[in-house]
Amino acid sequence: MRLFAAIQLSPAVREALLTAQADLRRQGRGSFPPPENLHLTLAFLGETADLPGARAALNAAACRPFTLAVGGTLGHFGDLWWAGVRADPALEDLALSLQADLRARGFRLEDRPFRPHITLVRRWQGEDPQVTVPHASMVVRRISLLRSDQQDGKRIYRELSHISLR
Repeated sequence: MRLFAAIQLSPAVREALLTAQADLRRQGRGSFPPPENLHLTLAFLGETADLPGARAALNAAACRPFTLAVGGTLGHFGDLWWAGVRADPALEDLALSLQADLRARGFRLEDRPFRPHITLVRRWQGEDPQVTVPHASMVVRRISLLRSDQQDGKRIYRELSHISLR
């Protein structure tokens, strides 16, 4: 199964991102994640059968609730355009400690710096978009372990477990 650990977004943050997606749709074409799939990835585990190990790493994560804020200009990796989030030491510490725990449990994660973002469109076709994400924020109180399945040509994310931050 294909797994990842993520922060699921509040309605207010999701609405700000959907506004940016609507602006993107007016300026070009691409593959837009549906509203229910918008999230911030903390660690991508990829294909694995070790659900108990993934759950154990998630359960071992320790962090107090913190604020996640979006807003401003877009960034991109090639033809993937994303909304950035305001830098927060708690977010980075959470992601890096979770990734370290997963690696210690034998998971092979990508070896690249953590760059928190929320994907708005993949395979962008058009000029560089002129889009500003409206400002919105939420308090992150939980993180989720999600399974990604392909169904009828679409990605479906299912929460397998979660922990509350305290």
